[in-house]
Amino acid sequence: MVELYEIWGKADFIRGCDFIDRQVIPSHLTVGYHKHSNNEEMYIILEGTGTMTIDSQEVKVKKGDMIKNPPYGEHGLVNDSNDNIDLLIIQMNLE
Repeated sequence: MVELYEIWGKADFIRGCDFIDRQVIPSHLTVGYHKHSNNEEMYIILEGTGTMTIDSQEVKVKKGDMIKNPPYGEHGLVNDSNDNIDLLIIQMNLE
């Protein structure tokens, strides 16, 4: 089971930030490939390795990597390793 912990939400900021979450993705699970609208999102890999897909292009990710998911883009993260992926997710609203 993927664990998600919201650290701060939209109400915690004056404007711009939708949320800051910490997510734990166990071995061989996925966030799922999905599309966003008018927001930007950054994934910061705290621990682990996996495969990130951004607009149908795959890239391997590891601890320390920071991935920017563009507005109106599609992305997903697969934990294809035997260890957890621990990541920080920051989403900013463009309006």
